[in-house]
Amino acid sequence: MGWERVMFTYTELIKSVIANAAIVGIGAYLTTQLPVFRRTLSYSLYRKRDRLFLIIVFGFFSVLGNIFGVPILGSMLNTRIVGAIVGGLLGGPVVGLGVGIIGAVHRYFMGGFTMWASVSANVLVGYLSGLVCQRYGSRGINVKIAMITGLCGEVILKIFVLSLSQPFVAAWELEKVIAIPTIVANSLSVGLFIYIVRDVFSEQEKMQARSAQQAMRVIGKTSRLLRCGLTEEVAEKLAHELYYELRPAAVAITGETNVLAFLGSGSDHHVKGKPILTAATALSKKKGETVIATDKSGIGCPYLNCPLTGVVDVPLMINQEFMGSIKIFKTKKEPILPYEIELIQGIADFLSLQLAYFKMDEQARLLAQAEYNILKAQINPHFLFNTLATIRSLIRNEPETARVLIKDLSDLLRKTMAQNREFIEIREELATVFRYIRLEKARFGEKIKVVNTIPEEVLEHNIPVFSIQPIVENAIKHGLANKKLGGTVFIRAWHNEHTLYIEVADDGVGIPQEKLSHLLQDDLNSIKATRIGIGIRNVNNRLTRIYEGKGGLRITSTEGVGTQVEIFLPWLPSILAPGEVVVGGQNDE
Repeated sequence: MGWERVMFTYTELIKSVIANAAIVGIGAYLTTQLPVFRRTLSYSLYRKRDRLFLIIVFGFFSVLGNIFGVPILGSMLNTRIVGAIVGGLLGGPVVGLGVGIIGAVHRYFMGGFTMWASVSANVLVGYLSGLVCQRYGSRGINVKIAMITGLCGEVILKIFVLSLSQPFVAAWELEKVIAIPTIVANSLSVGLFIYIVRDVFSEQEKMQARSAQQAMRVIGKTSRLLRCGLTEEVAEKLAHELYYELRPAAVAITGETNVLAFLGSGSDHHVKGKPILTAATALSKKKGETVIATDKSGIGCPYLNCPLTGVVDVPLMINQEFMGSIKIFKTKKEPILPYEIELIQGIADFLSLQLAYFKMDEQARLLAQAEYNILKAQINPHFLFNTLATIRSLIRNEPETARVLIKDLSDLLRKTMAQNREFIEIREELATVFRYIRLEKARFGEKIKVVNTIPEEVLEHNIPVFSIQPIVENAIKHGLANKKLGGTVFIRAWHNEHTLYIEVADDGVGIPQEKLSHLLQDDLNSIKATRIGIGIRNVNNRLTRIYEGKGGLRITSTEGVGTQVEIFLPWLPSILAPGEVVVGGQNDE
């Protein structure tokens, strides 16, 4: 009869174990289907509110383990410890400790001679399971690790029961009956729970892979779209791509203050061109970070009948400056999943980068315009006053010469101040150069000579405006004017299949080597050290920028011998303008 009694007891225990394991399995499946639980699993190690949520969920499982426990020999056969172990494995030490405390508090009020052992073990096992999570990561916990952790947790519980429970004989008799069933059952329950959770992780990874593909498609379709800035036209195209790729309830693209595009539910009051209505965007702008709202109050739309119930509002930021936002809306209280948040943030980061490129291009254009304006305004006042003084002295004795010089000066000023093109034919640039030379020769006479040997085939090639004149001016002002007997400026050009070269050389005083090495550098000390106008430096910078490093200046010089400045830029015969070729090779034009 004794053996039959033991077998009956084991049969009942096995039935209870199976029932409890089934409850754990059903509870695990139902819990993992909750969107809030799935979302929380992705952030449980990072956000306080998500850790708190996991503590409550698995604390509830731990309490259920007590409630569905089977009384036996003055104690309980239960699955309380499963909640503490799984909570720790998925949420880390804080979650494991919190779940362990919740289950322990409920167990305390149930009493029994194993109460203190069960309470202590539940808290300790929850914390230790959290350390396992720290070691492997929540997504690194597989079924094997989970079952081993469950087995170790049960062993710790058995040791506590035998060590802390009195009388020892009662504890020993209890464990002889329930040790093996509870160790097997609870280890299997932990493994089952983790198996179901890993299935959720696998599903999330597939969704993330799909979202990555979606992001790549959107990026491919919107590549370079924002290189023209965040305009209404660009925003419409962008909103269209996002709406038909992601299929949200609504998509909005905003600028700094107004809605630039809106598609989907709520378009009757979220209107393009109108001020931004939602408080979520105001918060996103203020904080400079993504705002996620899961209810109407979080969105903050002032329209009571607005159908929108959730939003991911991602700002477009450049150097901490708010440029606009991308908003993906939900309706009917649909959940916002982690992969959706990451998808929108990834797209927004890419679009912010495009906007940054636009800003850089815009700044480059402004810089180029500033350099161009400097070149236009760089006529030296001394040159102007000296030229006017020369003309005045010629008016009485050589009125015809004075008349020609006045016309040259007038044309030079008009060309310099009114030029609004970035490119010009070489022959037209040379016309400006020779006006300048004639005015200088009126002052210096035969001290200045010019030899122009530019071949006919390059005269109609386009070059950036004021590419030659500042260099010729530099040659006369710093090379020949300081030479007692004057000298000659040589202007020549040639090309090969890929490159056009224009050289301005003089046989003047030359440039000291210590100044030559700093001539094209932009730092302030170099500019002060050379004291050779900013014009030649600006020419080099403009050529380098326009031709993306394939254009610029090379300068060589020898003191007492002269200086050679070589302009090089791509040879582009396709841009030669049709028309009559002006004959080159004449001296002094």
